[in-house]
Amino acid sequence: MADRDDDIPPVPLPPAGMAVPPVEPARVPPAVPPAAPSASAAAPATPAPVSQAPLPPAPAPYGRPNPYAAPAGGYAAYAPGAAAPPQGLSITSLILGIVGLVATLIGLGFLPAVAAVITGHLGQRRQPYARAFWLTGMITGYIGVGFAVLTGLVLLLGFLAFLPLAFVGN
Repeated sequence: MADRDDDIPPVPLPPAGMAVPPVEPARVPPAVPPAAPSASAAAPATPAPVSQAPLPPAPAPYGRPNPYAAPAGGYAAYAPGAAAPPQGLSITSLILGIVGLVATLIGLGFLPAVAAVITGHLGQRRQPYARAFWLTGMITGYIGVGFAVLTGLVLLLGFLAFLPLAFVGN
């Protein structure tokens, strides 16, 4: 609560000569519900029929449609959308490209990388809408092929460098 009078804003007063309408006190529901009439005094009451018709949707504020209003046709508001077109080749290219790139580190990445390049080019022709997948697969595939060829050349040159030493001892 407020410790000082400074914290409480002043109450605005009406201009001089203007009448202030009286304020009605708020209605408070009774604490105890009224007693039910005795069964002998009145016939049993039948419940009022409940309308089964849905309520019309609320008007849209500011001219925008209400996203929570039920559609006019009575269908679900969140109906499933159309299925996405297949992206199998493109995803296969992506996976093979990553596998080829990682497997090149242990010397087994040439074949998966070549397969990634091939499936990437097939995906480019057949699935142009899945560009991110086939492009990533082709890039990682070409990098994997490059690393595999480079690793093969280094191993071949190393083998050729030590080959003459094998014949020196004879």
